[in-house]
Amino acid sequence: MTTRDARKATEAYRVRVGETWYWVDPTVPPADLEAGDTVVIYPVNGAAHLAVLQGKLDSKTAAEFASLEGERFTLAAGDIEALHLAAVDDVQ
Repeated sequence: MTTRDARKATEAYRVRVGETWYWVDPTVPPADLEAGDTVVIYPVNGAAHLAVLQGKLDSKTAAEFASLEGERFTLAAGDIEALHLAAVDDVQ
């Protein structure tokens, strides 16, 4: 998704997925994320992914997501290092 790993970012940054640019806000606490929010998922191991959160996060068990194509998947809480809120950059 991006060549720079921003899982520990403290300021807003941009990423490009396909032809679309996104603004990403790493300062929003994961507990404040809601179903329908677009997020950048930084797994403990592997590359970052852009997905849509499907429900409230449960930091003790798992979180459900959907890819931008609509494919649903679940990640165990322990497999997620960071979640950052993302929104389409309308200026680009």
